Amino acid sequence: MQKYFFLITVCTILVFSCKKNAEIPSESPLTVTDADGNVYATIKIGTQIWMKENLKTTKFNDGTLITKFNGNNWFNPNSLTAFYQWADTLDFFNLHPNPLSFDYYGAMYNHLTIESGKLAPAGWRIPSVQDFLILKNHLASIGYANREALALKSSSSWAPFSKNGIDAVGFNGLPNGYVSTLGTPTAGQSICTWATTDVNAANGSRKLVQLYNLDTILIPVESIAFGAGIRCIKE
Repeated sequence: MQKYFFLITVCTILVFSCKKNAEIPSESPLTVTDADGNVYATIKIGTQIWMKENLKTTKFNDGTLITKFNGNNWFNPNSLTAFYQWADTLDFFNLHPNPLSFDYYGAMYNHLTIESGKLAPAGWRIPSVQDFLILKNHLASIGYANREALALKSSSSWAPFSKNGIDAVGFNGLPNGYVSTLGTPTAGQSICTWATTDVNAANGSRKLVQLYNLDTILIPVESIAFGAGIRCIKE
């Protein structure tokens, strides 16, 4: 009887272990290259495949150059220009022993660049809020309910008041900050901001996805004049 009970227990543990392992996100063998030649590793999480870092292309996917922001008219409704700029890499909180590379957090893009339809590499796209909700729900299903932001945030690089994440699934969300309506890089090391395709043209707003000082993901509605990073998802 004891031997029979022992066998049942072992089998139960093995079945549960296999089920858990099958749910763990895994590095995807797939890589993707942008128009600049930057190569990105990818991660498979549930049914989705994401880039493991923010987009940093300075060209559209047809090879056309995106204008680097020169300090004027980041968002001017009467004269829109497709701009990019690099996220602020100043180490205000002395979290890094060496200076960060200029593209450490990826690029930040303005409204016209995001809405061009030519920013993501072929076969990839800028995600919608729904894409992020699918990711959030999957994280909840594998044990990170109400801790989805912690699971996505990198385990270092965050300001003390924003706190590091646990990078539970290899997504490595870095605190790239955002770009103000005037074109100023803001809140680097404090908040992560990604643009989505959810735009309300009538009131000039876009839904952003943010990781900040809470364990859960934030999805604020902000002016389309704000700039943000992009984390691409596979079509």
